[in-house]
Amino acid sequence: MFLLSGALLLLPMLTLQGVIPLWQELENYKDYQRRMKAYIGAKKAEEIITEALYIMSLGTNDFLENYYTICGRRSQFTIQQYQDFLIGLAEDFVKKLYALGARKLSLTGLSPMGCLPLERSTNFMHPNSCVKEYNDLASQFNGKLDQSVAKLNGELPGMKVLFSNPYDLLLQIITAPSLYGKFDLLFITLHTSKIQNIRIILNFNKICF
Repeated sequence: MFLLSGALLLLPMLTLQGVIPLWQELENYKDYQRRMKAYIGAKKAEEIITEALYIMSLGTNDFLENYYTICGRRSQFTIQQYQDFLIGLAEDFVKKLYALGARKLSLTGLSPMGCLPLERSTNFMHPNSCVKEYNDLASQFNGKLDQSVAKLNGELPGMKVLFSNPYDLLLQIITAPSLYGKFDLLFITLHTSKIQNIRIILNFNKICF
């Protein structure tokens, strides 16, 4: 299994600590392939590469950090144009993985990113509430990703791409935790040194973090 998570499709306009752009992830993977072939031989390595499941999660940092935080992107693209641009970059990346031997890929869509602890804690219009604009965007972008997956499956012979949409399930857990046996939510935001909804916790099994 190969996992690509939290990467940026676009090179950040400002340096984001610990975030690797997707093009760098690809170079790292090429290097891994070379080292694996040298270690176990080309034939065995190619079997592993072909049979492996690739899990790709992307988009959150591109929107929250590269678009909404930095004004430069918003002067270049409308939000619709930016979505389509990112979809094109994602499709190109999948095709490059395909050329490197990948045949099974799960493409994970956006979570309700307006409910991330940092976004809730900085939502000054509606304190501690999810940011509706970001959630609506995530839902819309996931629809575009789903269409893109269907397109890729038609264009790449032997490639199986699956769209994994975490949005509805995660939103339900956040907005109605009692449905899952959880009675409360605890939001911890390290970036702002804030702890939201803090109280004495007697039973950690009843808490969603």
